Amino acid sequence: MALHTELEIHNVAEELLQLSINLVRHIPRDLKQVVSHKILDTCLEILRLIGRANMARDKRQHLTEAIENTWSLNHLFRALSDSGAISRGQHAKVMKLTAAVGRQANAWKKSATAPAA
Repeated sequence: MALHTELEIHNVAEELLQLSINLVRHIPRDLKQVVSHKILDTCLEILRLIGRANMARDKRQHLTEAIENTWSLNHLFRALSDSGAISRGQHAKVMKLTAAVGRQANAWKKSATAPAA
């Protein structure tokens, strides 16, 4: 079993966290208290769930939660984009990373539920 920090999904999730940190730094003060904390906590939760999935025998629950957290991030960043707090280009970068995490988590989940050959 590889270390979770060596997995591609973990690397993409770390990139998502770094991008999120940079984006929430510049959002308006009235949104910063609520939205930025939720975004950063969700990114950290995704990283935690990836580590848990890597260690768990049954990975499905952790991967499902990670996928749901990417949905939450998509909604939060869409709201920021719609309000003009972040640009459409910044929103597109986030969407690309959340899609990559979700795609990899779904593939990992599918391989975890496949019968052993």
